[in-house]
Amino acid sequence: MASCTYSVPDKNSTGDNFYGQFICKQVYVDYFWNTYGFNGNKNYWDDGFGWDDCCNTNQPLARTFNACYLLTYSADDYLNDNYDAPQNILQWGRRFVREKIDDLRSMCGDGSAIAATFGSDRTELYLGFFYTKDVPGRAETLCHEARHYDKPHNANFPAGSVFGAGKSGADSNWDYQGAWTFGAGYLWWFFAAGARTTSALRERARQRGNLVIDNAFATHPGFNI
Repeated sequence: MASCTYSVPDKNSTGDNFYGQFICKQVYVDYFWNTYGFNGNKNYWDDGFGWDDCCNTNQPLARTFNACYLLTYSADDYLNDNYDAPQNILQWGRRFVREKIDDLRSMCGDGSAIAATFGSDRTELYLGFFYTKDVPGRAETLCHEARHYDKPHNANFPAGSVFGAGKSGADSNWDYQGAWTFGAGYLWWFFAAGARTTSALRERARQRGNLVIDNAFATHPGFNI
């Protein structure tokens, strides 16, 4: 990328090789570009970010497309994205993301955040999103950021949190139904019932979900995945 420094992690472990074999079809490229907030933002996804090489999973655009594929097709009955599907965010998570995020931008960032949502205006994705998160984790982040269109964080991280004990950015509890609940909930359902994936990626989702549960709520929910 023109002005960013990054290294590409093992793409087998992150799931980029697995999902990358599916995304390089024009029908998917067109659907993701027009549905998940990319459209109109070419200037944020070119110049080394992947616009001219959208199948290259070393670059941010294809790595984001992988997350969009996972969001779109991980429910067994992926055609059912009704919000009344029985509390299964695998069913309606893709709908939630596409209805909330209509301006998705790629940037280098300064290392202080994975992603950020600015009111109801836009969502920005940074290098950490593309290169420190696996594909399920990127889908989690999209659900997390989509929730910020309705709710901000409302608490500080608890003692010992890997996200920075005492710093702002936590949710008060699970029942607040904030961004951390939506992200962890997605990972939980992906682990429990994710289709068109691998057992290794489902296990990685479980581990990430438990990390969120243990570290992102001022009051621990009292359960783990």
